[in-house]
Amino acid sequence: MKNKTVGAILKKAAKKKNESFLLYKNAANCVKDAHLKTVLNKFAEDELRHEQAIKDFNINGLKKQKIEIEKTSRQWISEYLNGRSLRDYSDFEDVLLYAVKREKIAFEFYNNMSRLINNPDLEKLFTWLAQEESKHKEDIEAFFWDAIYR
Repeated sequence: MKNKTVGAILKKAAKKKNESFLLYKNAANCVKDAHLKTVLNKFAEDELRHEQAIKDFNINGLKKQKIEIEKTSRQWISEYLNGRSLRDYSDFEDVLLYAVKREKIAFEFYNNMSRLINNPDLEKLFTWLAQEESKHKEDIEAFFWDAIYR
């Protein structure tokens, strides 16, 4: 991380958020189930909001937030079930498994960035993003649990 500029790091993070936004938006456009469309569009909006937060990076807004990351998920579905590829015929379960795996990867990316960066302000930003991804992962896992197993 020593050789990367703050701008380059933020640009990469914003790009990852945009990729996640496009994933959820495209998935929402592909599925037929109205409820699933709504859930995927909400995930897309969250990713867009995070991308904008990165682009508008201002540590003063983050300093007021309490940031704590749970080390383990309460749901753990992403730890035990295999993700699937998304296809035109993907069902509700396929999309949720794909999304939860993607959120887990995003959490790990931001969590690792928060440890590698030598800038306290960016460390706080990446810790906040990791926290947000952890929340997304847990929300999807809870949704998956309710929809599939109850």
